Amino acid sequence: MNPSDLTANLYLSAALRVAGDVAMTRLMPLGMTRKSLSPHENFSQRILLALQALGVIEPELGQAEAEDWLLAKDWQRYGFDSVAWRIRWSPRDCRQRHDDARRLLSDIEPSEETLEALLAIWRDLALGEAIQYAGWSLDRFGYNPQWGMAAAVELSQALEWFSVGQVMYLVLQAARIVAKTHQQSGAGSQRLGEVFVSTVGSLNRRAVAEKWDVKDLARPSELPLSEISSIFAYEVTRLDEDYFSRCPNADALLNGLLRFRTLH
Repeated sequence: MNPSDLTANLYLSAALRVAGDVAMTRLMPLGMTRKSLSPHENFSQRILLALQALGVIEPELGQAEAEDWLLAKDWQRYGFDSVAWRIRWSPRDCRQRHDDARRLLSDIEPSEETLEALLAIWRDLALGEAIQYAGWSLDRFGYNPQWGMAAAVELSQALEWFSVGQVMYLVLQAARIVAKTHQQSGAGSQRLGEVFVSTVGSLNRRAVAEKWDVKDLARPSELPLSEISSIFAYEVTRLDEDYFSRCPNADALLNGLLRFRTLH
């Protein structure tokens, strides 16, 4: 399967699962969905914009909605999450293409090109999981959840050595250090954000250099597995729990695909 087709079918399957049983004609705004499309809102936006570029969906804006946008004094209230999307296929075509996508995704040949594409997706999803957890953890400590996004480079580097669960442990320790720094020095919020980012990087480097046995945290119940992560882990790669507990790597992907083929 062509890597671009693989990614497109994965995005499409996730979006349609979130759409649910609404006659498969509309995708609700991200802010109104009951299920999470992806582990991070920026990833969800990328999925929708990619599907729009492929001609699969289009923005659904009526005249009243357009007037709301034009006349809004607080423009931040009307953001990307409030846009609904119309699927440009009939319900029958939509179901047929959804079934075609599922068949393609369930029978992937583990070629070198395909493994590279799957690894890139896994790393993307893992980074989204790590940033999502960082924001959630910071918010629980009473700090700005956006600091998690500011640490994206450091989190990505950590995922080269550790699983998402292990990176979550490093993030938790970094958040605790921020809280301790705040209590002891009374540093301002901007300084604390910098402390969090630098601490994540420092903990990662120390863990690698000193060969720490980093604990693997369980996924918090408040952060359920997103639809695209679920499809990727359980239907496409057959990584299952290894998706969350293994460092993203090609060997784990290959083992998951070959294990499934052996069992079936």
